[in-house]
Amino acid sequence: MIKQFLSAEDVLVDSYKLAAKIYNSGFRPDFIVGLWRGGSPIGIAVQDCLEYLGVATDHISIRTSYRGLSSYQSMVEQHENIRVHGTQYLLDRLESHHKLLLVDDVYSTGLNLDAVIRRLSSKTRRNMPQDVRIAALWYKPNRVRVERTPDYYLHTTDDWLVLPYELDGLSEQEIQAHKPFASDLIARYNLKQP
Repeated sequence: MIKQFLSAEDVLVDSYKLAAKIYNSGFRPDFIVGLWRGGSPIGIAVQDCLEYLGVATDHISIRTSYRGLSSYQSMVEQHENIRVHGTQYLLDRLESHHKLLLVDDVYSTGLNLDAVIRRLSSKTRRNMPQDVRIAALWYKPNRVRVERTPDYYLHTTDDWLVLPYELDGLSEQEIQAHKPFASDLIARYNLKQP
């Protein structure tokens, strides 16, 4: 599988482009939820851009039981066990008339966001917002395992995407080639993987 390395600047610029796409669609979310890990910085940028454009939103980050690259395959195979954490803030505030935007970095299988929607629906019941939309920078249509697809996205790919903060699963050579700043820190502080 091809690994595509994304820079922090590209992710930030694309996050603003995603916000512009959402804004130009006419959608005005009341709540923005960034899915921890990768969706959090994108959610922050989307929220800040929409705020700049006059769209006031409440915003929060929540997470699922995804624990990084090493646990990804088992999560996909046992998706019924995906747990959603940190929803109480939303459960205390959401009402059916609200507009909810869920943000992630990559929409691949859709299982994590599906678990979030199911969790919120089961706990809020009649207060679940009727207008829930999904936004992601990257969409992998060939990997989707749920009915729902993202409402907003910028890119499609089948590549393995390596986000700016990710080191797990990379060889020393990949880190040296694509993340020289991290390679320098590893050498300077004599850091070793366990």
